[in-house]
Order: sequence, then C-alpha cells, then structure tokens
Amino acid sequence: MKQPEQLSLPADFLPGESVVALYFADQTPLVGPAAVLDWRLDGQLTRLLLDGEVRGHAGEHVMLQNNGKLKADWALLIGGGKWHGLSRETHASLVKHMLSVARRAGFREVSLAFMPHEEADAGIVQQQINQALAAEGGGIDTCHFSCETVFSI
Repeated sequence: MKQPEQLSLPADFLPGESVVALYFADQTPLVGPAAVLDWRLDGQLTRLLLDGEVRGHAGEHVMLQNNGKLKADWALLIGGGKWHGLSRETHASLVKHMLSVARRAGFREVSLAFMPHEEADAGIVQQQINQALAAEGGGIDTCHFSCETVFSI
C-alpha cells in the first residue's frame, strides 16, 4: 500500500473501483460529495432517504453502480450520523469505517471524498487516512482522497 494521494477533484471525477463518501442525518437536502454523487446518479440516494430506507445514521451503507456519469465504477455512501458537533475523533472513526467497508466490499482501488470540516481539514484527513489504512487497509492497494465539493459539468 502506497501513501494516500490527495487529488483536487470533485467526487464524480475521482478514480478507482469505488468512490466513498459520507452523508449525514442532519444534512437534508444532501450537501458536499454525497450531493454531487447523488446528482450524478439521478437522485438514487435522495429517493432512498425520502422513502425512509436510509436516514444517514452511522453505520448505514448504500452502494450504487455507476450509471456512466462517474469516473469510479461504484459509489459507496456511508451514513455518518450527525454533521453538527462532529469531533475530530468521530471523524477519524468514520474514516476508518469507510475504509473497512470498502475493503470488505472487495475494493482494492478507492477514492474517499470529504467535505471540509473545522475539525478535519485536508492535513488532518490525510493523517486519519494513514492511521485507518494501517488498521483497516489490508487489501487496499490504492487510496486517493479529495476535500473538493465543487460540481464538475
């Protein structure tokens, strides 16, 4: 496993077998990378939220196949609980969980998409990814990450 590489790309342009992003119970409508992926995937996550099938609780997982509008083959969306009050420690746990779920799903090349947060800027996110890869990254060969939330058209 080589070091995670930071890319200045929005979620829909991140490479790999899967792009992994968080969505939160207290962010409706969706914002950040989850909103970008949802938009590109024709609102599939929004429909699941509106139907009450998912709520954004920590531990939820939604895997959606690329419909030709993403660079990655799959979008793996992970419930993150509540955005407001998110601590650095909780964010680090979410990063570890993201990588664990991606690894268990069989993905070897992943890109993690994050929304900037006061407790987790790009430098902190890189440290959290390094720690998570050491703990949960066995089997992940390539890891990219981005803290960009800009839509690409």
